[in-house]
Amino acid sequence: MTNKSGIYPAGNRVLIKPDEIKEEVTESGIVLPDLVKDRHQLAQKTGTLIAVGADAFTHVVERNYDSAGNPIGHTTRGYSKPFAKVGDRVAYARYTGQTFLGEDGKDYLMTNDEDITGTVSEGVELSDFESRKGTTATANHEGL
Repeated sequence: MTNKSGIYPAGNRVLIKPDEIKEEVTESGIVLPDLVKDRHQLAQKTGTLIAVGADAFTHVVERNYDSAGNPIGHTTRGYSKPFAKVGDRVAYARYTGQTFLGEDGKDYLMTNDEDITGTVSEGVELSDFESRKGTTATANHEGL
């Protein structure tokens, strides 16, 4: 997968392209405005892993020093293996990281590697719109 965003994560940061929210029309025919879709887009919890920083998935680097304070090496502790790779569809913590508009005009999220909560197969759909259907708040607004 090619990173066309112009955004390159450093350290333990990762770059995610959030899944896009489809055009949504309520059962009564109300089209959700772009502002509402944009807010839900930023809160979306799944996306594609685009790039990873050099220290991503290593968790902790311990630096060792001699008695004079000179560095004598380091030890990396962490995960037995990376839990996601570039190109994977991932779930991540809600409202985390920083959002960017890439050079390609698409929205991206940069966050810490530990904010990835798992990988998700392509058939799984997570949507705030779907989870709100049938709730009291949605039912009250659809009747307006």
